[in-house]
Amino acid sequence: MTFTTKISCVLLSLTTLCAVAAPNGEALLKKADEVRNPSDTFKMKATVQTEDGISSYEIFVKGKDKSVIVTKAPAKDAGRNMLMVEKDFYLYMPNLKRSLRMSLAQKLSGQVANGDIARTRWFGDYDVAVESSTAAQSTLLLTGKSSGLTYQKIRLNVATKDGRPLDAQYLSVDGKVVLKKAVFGEFKKLAGAERPSLIKIEDASGKASEIRIESMEKATLPDAFFTQGKLESLR
Repeated sequence: MTFTTKISCVLLSLTTLCAVAAPNGEALLKKADEVRNPSDTFKMKATVQTEDGISSYEIFVKGKDKSVIVTKAPAKDAGRNMLMVEKDFYLYMPNLKRSLRMSLAQKLSGQVANGDIARTRWFGDYDVAVESSTAAQSTLLLTGKSSGLTYQKIRLNVATKDGRPLDAQYLSVDGKVVLKKAVFGEFKKLAGAERPSLIKIEDASGKASEIRIESMEKATLPDAFFTQGKLESLR
């Protein structure tokens, strides 16, 4: 065997090993969802802090397609409750006594979009490509499988070992412009596991808002809870 042939064999072996060692993007994304969400159905209390003040919410989630958001504070906004069913999103207006249809991408408060707290799962919504990976961190490029999502394209950094979400860039449809950045931090025990209790979202102008998860627990909720008719009665 010539020296050149030996080198070629070594390079081929290394390439094969790298291919075997490359992480599975979908598996990592599923793990990231499992870190953020304790079960199929759960409820949590959260606050959103912006430059205009703090808003408080109670959030009920079932699967990736059903959410109810109850506005608790400030008092002037109490009763402005929200419902997500699949990718349909509704805001109940107490003064009008009816619900208005909105989009997941519309602003909830500050730099936080409706979908940032209403649709908290990525797996299943996005095609996944692994852009780069080390033993510590993997970068995933997520491309929406359908329209109507909060963000159509996301560059997500996760811990390679356990899928723990680290930070994300929310991109324009063509992937060339960073619309917002998010950092997942202050991991603590919520609903029996270490989860991020703080999500900081910053827009292109540098303005930032924070989502803080105050509590989280598993729940049992019927499908009838996730209806427009239910929004009016929730306080």
